[in-house]
Amino acid sequence: VFEEPSISLFALEHCEGRELHLEDAVNSVLNKDLHFYTQSVSQSVWVKSGLWIAYEGSNFLGRQILLEPNEIPNWTAFSGWKTIGSLRPMKQPAVYIRIKNRAQDEYLTVTGNIADTRATSVCVSPYSGKTTQIWHYCRGLFKSKASDTCLDVIGGRDTPGAKVALWTEHGQFRQKWRLNRNGTISSYLSDQLVLDVK
Repeated sequence: VFEEPSISLFALEHCEGRELHLEDAVNSVLNKDLHFYTQSVSQSVWVKSGLWIAYEGSNFLGRQILLEPNEIPNWTAFSGWKTIGSLRPMKQPAVYIRIKNRAQDEYLTVTGNIADTRATSVCVSPYSGKTTQIWHYCRGLFKSKASDTCLDVIGGRDTPGAKVALWTEHGQFRQKWRLNRNGTISSYLSDQLVLDVK
């Protein structure tokens, strides 16, 4: 539920050769603007995250297959199709969560004047039950339910110790985050940068 969709199509079997990486729907894999030319579009597929629907035809028409995270070394043997015409990720429901620092047993909280974006910040505090501790996670963004602003790495610095603030949504990588299976939250700027809630 928490993974942002990511899929790669490969020109050769066993996820080798030219790669077409997608994170959004594409209505025609054969679209010349994608610059992915092979005789049969894709020989192999790697669903890195999320659930995807593969359509045999373009414009989301024809037979469909639900794809889960997995490497598919031979697309034709797997599906019986020669091509993938179009792809789209499954829509995910809105997810509201609290972000907890397990060591301190406190939650990421919006503080300050909620009406003024420049006067807000984030800190950790004990559980309050208020919307200032609730975050909406969608498309890789953590958006505060109270202030409608997103967690943002200040200046987009991809170095340890970079500060995080709240900012109006712009969707650049410095606002995007991954929820990892081990409970950490890493920045799209670098897998080595994790959110350290102090």
